Amino acid sequence: MDGAVNKIVQYWQLTRPRPVYILQSYFAGCDGWESLARMAKIKWHWIWGIGITVVFLGLLAYRLELFREQPAPAPETQTVQITRSPESWMNIYQNRKKIGVIHRTFTELENGRFQTRESVAMQINTMGVVQALNLSTESELNPDMTFSSFHFEINSSLFRFAARGYAGHDKLVVFAGLPHAQKKTVLPLKDLPHISGNIYEAAFRGGLEKDQTRGFSIFDPSTLGLRSVKVTRLADEIIPIMGKRVLTQKFCADFMGAKNCAWLAKDGEVLKESGMLGLSMEKVDAQKAREGIAVEGVADFTQMASIASNRILPEPSTLTEIVIRTGGVRNLPLMLSGGRQKFSSGILTITREEIPAEALSDSAPPLFGQYLQPSPLVQSDAPEIQKQAAKIVFPKDSPQARLKKIVHWVYRSVEKKPVLSVPNALEVLKNRAGDCNEHAVLTAALLRAANVPVQIETGLVYMNGRFYYHAWNVAYVGRWVTADAVFDQVPADVTHIRLVRGEGGEQLDLLGVMGNISLEVLSFKHD
Repeated sequence: MDGAVNKIVQYWQLTRPRPVYILQSYFAGCDGWESLARMAKIKWHWIWGIGITVVFLGLLAYRLELFREQPAPAPETQTVQITRSPESWMNIYQNRKKIGVIHRTFTELENGRFQTRESVAMQINTMGVVQALNLSTESELNPDMTFSSFHFEINSSLFRFAARGYAGHDKLVVFAGLPHAQKKTVLPLKDLPHISGNIYEAAFRGGLEKDQTRGFSIFDPSTLGLRSVKVTRLADEIIPIMGKRVLTQKFCADFMGAKNCAWLAKDGEVLKESGMLGLSMEKVDAQKAREGIAVEGVADFTQMASIASNRILPEPSTLTEIVIRTGGVRNLPLMLSGGRQKFSSGILTITREEIPAEALSDSAPPLFGQYLQPSPLVQSDAPEIQKQAAKIVFPKDSPQARLKKIVHWVYRSVEKKPVLSVPNALEVLKNRAGDCNEHAVLTAALLRAANVPVQIETGLVYMNGRFYYHAWNVAYVGRWVTADAVFDQVPADVTHIRLVRGEGGEQLDLLGVMGNISLEVLSFKHD
C-alpha cells in the first residue's frame, strides 16, 4: 500500500509547498503482480504496500513526520553567517543517502510581498520498486508569509495532478484535478492559511521567541485540506552547513503528534530539516545538487511504515471477528468506532458485516445523497465514467448487485502496481493501473455513477505477519458495507482497520498515526 508513502509525501508537503495524497500516504504498491484473475499467481506480499496515496503525497505535503530528527553533527571551527541568495538548492536524504533535490527561488516583490518557485525531484522506493516523483509549486506570499495565490503540480510515471487557487479574506478558491479538466472548489476561511513549506519562515518572521509556541493554519493542495500545526522555537544551535559553522534558530513543528524540525539562518532561510523515516534535507551548492541520486540500498518506505503483528493470522478472509489492543492513537481525530468497528478503552473489535437481502430499488436515505456527488478526484459525472458504469451494471440491478459487479470489474481490469500520485478516477480508467488508492477512487466514481452512495476508507490491513497502510471503500446498500477492489472482497475482511473515512482533508488525519500507533492482536474467530 503506497498509501504510507503518499501520507509521508503529504506530511512533507505541508511544511514545504509541493504531496497524498499523497497519502496519501499514503502507502502501498503492487507492481509486478500478475493478473488478479489468476489468484494463485498473485504476489500477495506486494499488495500491502499500496496504502494511502494521500498518505505519501500528504506527507510530502507535510514534511512534518517524514524526517526523523538526526543528532547535530560535531561543531567544527569558525562560526559564520550565510547570506541568502534568490536561488538555492537542498538535497533530500534517506538515512544519509541522497534520494532527491529541491531547487527554490525566493524573490521579494513590492509592498513586502514575496514570490517563490520550487521544484522537487525524488526517487522513492515503494514495494521494492524505485519510482521518480516530480513536484513543483509557485506561490505569491503576503508579508506574513500567508499565501495569496499558488499553483501546484505533481507528476509520476503514469499520473498527473494540478491545483491552483487564490485566497481572499474569507474564502479559498481552488481549481484541482487533471491539468486539462480541473474542478472548482470554494473553502471557507477563518484566517489566511500558509502553504506548506513556508511555515518555518512564517514563524521566523513572526518573531517567535525561544520556548514560545504558536499555531498556524496550513493548506495542503493535494487533499484540499485545511489543518492547524503548532510550531515551537527551541534554543539556537550551531550546525555545519556547506563546510561552515552557522549559528541557526531551531524550530520544531507538531502536526497531531507528527514532528519535524528545521534550522534557519539569521535571514530566515531554511538550511536543514529532519524528521521521520530517516528523512532529512540540507542546503547545498549547485554543484552538489547536481550529483547523482542513490537508487540502490534505499529503504522501502512501505515496509518501514508497516507494523509487525504479534500473532500470525491464518486465512484472514475467513475471519468473522478480531479484537486488537491499540496504542498511540489517543486524542487523534480518527474514526475507530462506527459500523462494524467498536472501540472502547483502547480495545478495538471488528466484526464482519452481513450484506442485506437484495432490494429491487434504491433505498438510500436522502442524507446519503452527498455520497453520490462528484469531487475533483472522484469524477462520477464524467461521460467516460458514466459510460463505463453503464457497461458494468444493468438499470434493474439491485444496489447489492451493482456493488459486487463494480468491485469485481475494477479488480479484474486495473493492473496492480505501486504508483506515487494524487489518484483520480478518470486517469485510472484511462491507464488501468495503480495501487489501492487508484482502485478506491475508480470504484467510488463508478458506484456513484451507478447511483450507489460510497465513501473511501483508509487505515491498515494484515498481510504475511504485518499490518500495512491501505485504502478501500464503504458503500450503502441498505446498510454500509466495506468493499476492497484490490482483493475482490465484499465485504472486506476484518483485518481492514479503518482509521479515517473521506477522500479529502480527512486523509491528513493519518499523519499523526504513522510511527506512533501500536497494535496487539488479542483474539480472532473463524467461520
